[in-house]
Amino acid sequence: MKNVFFTLIAAGLLFGAVLSPASPVYAQEVVKGVTIVKPAQTDNPTAQANVGVIIEYFSLYLGDLDKFYSLWVKDNPAIYTPMVGKDVATAAVTEHLGWEAVRAFYDPIFKNMKGAFLWTIDEFIIGENPNVIVTKSRSQIDVTAGGVFGDGKKLKYNGVYVQIFTFENGKVKSFEEYFDTALLNSQYGS
Repeated sequence: MKNVFFTLIAAGLLFGAVLSPASPVYAQEVVKGVTIVKPAQTDNPTAQANVGVIIEYFSLYLGDLDKFYSLWVKDNPAIYTPMVGKDVATAAVTEHLGWEAVRAFYDPIFKNMKGAFLWTIDEFIIGENPNVIVTKSRSQIDVTAGGVFGDGKKLKYNGVYVQIFTFENGKVKSFEEYFDTALLNSQYGS
């Protein structure tokens, strides 16, 4: 991807424990339908606002597509995902650059999946730059898919992810996601 060092760090976060045994226990909180295990640890107002956008991003999954797109920058949004393969309709390429590509990625998910797509954010990782926030998250997916996914196809998947959100003026500029592609292919493949 864009930065091999950061990719290796993200992979370590993804394939390590979601919360290590030495981690403190946090009371889970549900915000806008998204379960938050460990609240964001920051006093930076820009980072706090961006965390709010991330929660909104996850809360809108399979919901209001126009509102979801309003969270993104006006010009040149980008999505970066691991190469998965042709069996997963929206994840056959690694870079989705510009609105046409971003819509080609998300439209089939929002329009062709019906059911539960629940998100848990285990941790927000905020560094020096408040406009780059890493999330460790999990999904519980139980949907019936149509269109490019196959008509009436039942998809059940519990995913573990590391996501990197980059912001510009309070809007999502880019979204990178790392996950177990073999598990995804075993669940979504034809």
